[in-house]
Amino acid sequence: MRIGAAAGADADFRRLWTGAAISQLGSAVGMVALPVVAVAVVRASAFQVSLLAAVSAVTTVLVSLPVGAYVEFRRKRPVLIGSDLVRCGSLLSIPCAAAFGSLTFAQLCVVAALNAVGQIAFVAASQANLAGLVTREDLVDANSRLQSTNWLSLSAGPSIGGALIGFLGAAGTLAVDALSFLGSALAVVRIRAGEPAPPRRDTSGSRRREIALGLHFVVRDPVLRRMLLSWVIFAGAVGMAAPLSTVFYLRDLHFTPWQYGLIMGIPSLGGFAGARLVRRAAARSGAVRALWWASVLRGPWYFLIPLAMPGYPGLVTCVVGFTGVLFFAAMANATMTGCRQLLTPGHLMARVAALWSFTTTAAQPAFILSGGLLANWLGIRASLVVAAIVMSASAFLLPSHEPAGTVPG
Repeated sequence: MRIGAAAGADADFRRLWTGAAISQLGSAVGMVALPVVAVAVVRASAFQVSLLAAVSAVTTVLVSLPVGAYVEFRRKRPVLIGSDLVRCGSLLSIPCAAAFGSLTFAQLCVVAALNAVGQIAFVAASQANLAGLVTREDLVDANSRLQSTNWLSLSAGPSIGGALIGFLGAAGTLAVDALSFLGSALAVVRIRAGEPAPPRRDTSGSRRREIALGLHFVVRDPVLRRMLLSWVIFAGAVGMAAPLSTVFYLRDLHFTPWQYGLIMGIPSLGGFAGARLVRRAAARSGAVRALWWASVLRGPWYFLIPLAMPGYPGLVTCVVGFTGVLFFAAMANATMTGCRQLLTPGHLMARVAALWSFTTTAAQPAFILSGGLLANWLGIRASLVVAAIVMSASAFLLPSHEPAGTVPG
């Protein structure tokens, strides 16, 4: 299948896809290497390592909407290139500082914040740019391809990062990670198609209203509003279950670290497969209907996890359950992104994309805290059952049929 009406359009999409894939892999490797640098090089305490992880989430909450508005009124490809170069430069500063013995925890926090901003800008700009690079009929398929490489990077990235750390050290691994963002920028530079002019800023309105316009649009649109609410609840339930499942696997089921690694790694391949099947599902039933079915089917698989018992049968049960969740979650997420782009006007594309990042990240702490409270009250198995119920229930907030004349299959 060819994306776009001509070979040139297909080649340009592949350049964007290549850049996104390289960027995704770099982020997955850096996710492993940065905390290792904090522990092994800076000798950070457990609290500092937790604080470093929190920096990215807090930055996302604080800057997502302003960054979305900033990206909206600028050409998107320079933003893509600039965000890659910022991440490349910030990551390269770590091995350089480490080589001179001057690396500090504060610098790691600054790098984590800059990378979070770069990630937000890259996602907002790439989704807006994609809508102008492929036809409306190809948006869902294009997003399935982008999502498939994201899931593949989540599966392979930590393993590659671990191998590189063993070979090059944590600081050296971040240097390789930095070069991956340079490769992403070079892939975007090679896009040949002209980019449409960005929308003009309305100078008569307030800056606050400009930033919140994406939120106002989504709240007023019945389909997008239900999509966002469903996604936030599903992602929140996954976040609620994540720390509880770690304790469940390691303490209650007595899985070894390598077995825990299998549970975390193999299911991402299910996400890859699910994302690649989006085009067939959307072509058969329509994009919104495919989103509904994928969302209905993603949650029930998680019920297998609290049913697992110690031993290899339990290990297989957990892998199968988590793989099923990610298979249908990836299918739903890729379809949802395509539907969102189809339903959103071009002058709001970046702000609506940033809104998804903001709401998902902002809601996570409440879900995680509620999971901890539930575990103290009900126990871990029962709390994981509650998480599975919430995951499953989130699907029924979605529309089950295509809005007339809006979303093609």
